[in-house]
Amino acid sequence: MRWNKALQDALPVLRLLNEQGHEAVFVGGCVRDTVMGRELKDVDIATSAEPQQVMAIFPRHVPTGLKHGTITVMTDQSVYEVTTFRKESAYEQFRRPSEVQFVTDLEADLLRRDFTINAMAMRADGTLVDPFGGKDDLRQGVLRCVGEADARFQEDALRMVRAIRFAAEFQLQIELQTWQALKRHRMLLKHVAMERVGAEADKMMSGSHPERAAALFAASGLLGHTKVLLPQALLQLGAEDGSGEGALLSKPRGELVMALDELVQLKDADTRWTSLCLAVGMNPDDAWQLADALKFSNVRKSAIAAAVRIGNLMEPAIHRYLKQECSEEELRHEWLDAIIQEGRKDAGRWLTAVRTIPLLLAPPNDQPFDLVKAAPVADKLEQWLAAIPITAIRELAIGGKDVVRLLQKPEGPWVGQLLQQLLRAVVHRQVDNDRDSLLAFLKERPIDNGSEMEKT
Repeated sequence: MRWNKALQDALPVLRLLNEQGHEAVFVGGCVRDTVMGRELKDVDIATSAEPQQVMAIFPRHVPTGLKHGTITVMTDQSVYEVTTFRKESAYEQFRRPSEVQFVTDLEADLLRRDFTINAMAMRADGTLVDPFGGKDDLRQGVLRCVGEADARFQEDALRMVRAIRFAAEFQLQIELQTWQALKRHRMLLKHVAMERVGAEADKMMSGSHPERAAALFAASGLLGHTKVLLPQALLQLGAEDGSGEGALLSKPRGELVMALDELVQLKDADTRWTSLCLAVGMNPDDAWQLADALKFSNVRKSAIAAAVRIGNLMEPAIHRYLKQECSEEELRHEWLDAIIQEGRKDAGRWLTAVRTIPLLLAPPNDQPFDLVKAAPVADKLEQWLAAIPITAIRELAIGGKDVVRLLQKPEGPWVGQLLQQLLRAVVHRQVDNDRDSLLAFLKERPIDNGSEMEKT
């Protein structure tokens, strides 16, 4: 195995613990990724030394998880979590151990871990400690629980979601007994905080195979057992057929599976989420509900919902245009209005999604759709988006005080409405965005009770 630089930088921590008479190993994901030849995201260290001993050996430390034996050690190279070997007693509410017992036996520590691929350790001399066959499982492409799968999932129900993520990311087949246990205990997911579920789901959507994660999530039936109610459009992915198997079979929008296969081409996670929402036929409220359920930030919730809203606005217009039921100019006006309503960035996110996955533009109910004709339409939309001079009121060359001074009327909601109309006029190239042109434009337009410009 080729040692990653991150492991080499962390070696002095292991060696110092060894010099003090303690066993110390790399453990978990960093060992798995080293065996697989992948780049490391972080390095975890486990040791027979108890927390007080670790703190005595490393003066620069933070007792981040003292109760569970974890000390954050700071070196000149980096920061490492060093955790004492431990056994865990019965778990509370299917998510956390009620008691931790420190031990000196490495294999006892590895036994408490979730999957064999994560239950490997590596000593400072490169010796691999693999009591449960994790390396063989990786070679054979299998994801398997350590010990009894029923026990592992009942200890921490989030492990069922992690099983989906690991199987998707590393292209593994979930071993039959592990899969059956997952389906038996999927109702336990309701005990897991949605922040934890959302973090795992976000890693899946940001990973190497988001389409496989979506398919496995659907087949597992986990979607219907979270703490919160997910959008019905998404739950359709997990609808069970007559055999009791969940599947990606009831394609709500055309060739859904083919569309999801293209998700990996999108680099931005929120664009992937937008694409998934569009693929299953969500409306903006559905998209917001999903992002809210997964505990995304308000900024992310707004961005995903806005991009879906643009899709909902533009898809019917594009279909009318392709059927020659509206002109190119009408299509342009609808696109520009959508950009004004939602903003350049969110419009660009939706456009990136449909240019990458043209099937997202396909109408529902498997109606005929010509992808070849749709591609030039996306090109036009991109050209029109690039040509827009401004997309927000704050970018206008005049402000509310200028409008009040010019029209000599008391301030009120009409000012914002008028500025919105001015923005639309600039975007539609009815007036240039400079102070004199905008003021002259206002003088020429009759005002209805000082509240609205005449439609132009």
